[in-house]
Amino acid sequence: MGLTVTGISQTTDIKGLEKELSAAGFTLDAVQIVSPGDSDQNLVDVAGSVKLDTHLNLGDGQGTGVPGITSSGAQLGVRGGSGFFRNEELWDRLGDFEIPDDEVDNYIEAIEAGRSVVAYFAGKSENVPRLEELFRASGLAKVKTF
Repeated sequence: MGLTVTGISQTTDIKGLEKELSAAGFTLDAVQIVSPGDSDQNLVDVAGSVKLDTHLNLGDGQGTGVPGITSSGAQLGVRGGSGFFRNEELWDRLGDFEIPDDEVDNYIEAIEAGRSVVAYFAGKSENVPRLEELFRASGLAKVKTF
């Protein structure tokens, strides 16, 4: 049985969950949250693209231009696993929650849509059912344990 309980929050505000966890005797040190701002790190910007400087000195322009390469400000998509590049840091952080590789893209899509992924490292398997119950009672969606 997995020991990381995860859920999707509509916002980054998890005060309700933190209150429920504390009241149930769980430490808040084991709570992790990955929010939409976390996906903006590295190459990704808010629009999900990267501006590349493609000004190349290729001579006097006599037939040396290549459409899409020599034009300025070319854009390459960098969304999750769906574009040319994948935000490895975000992928690795979600992987730390033991989310299987074939499900990580679903969580990245949730983050890109403005939601947050919340995880709790249960420590002991007997804590999992209670933690799942607290996640659901606090309004988190798609509560799963990995």
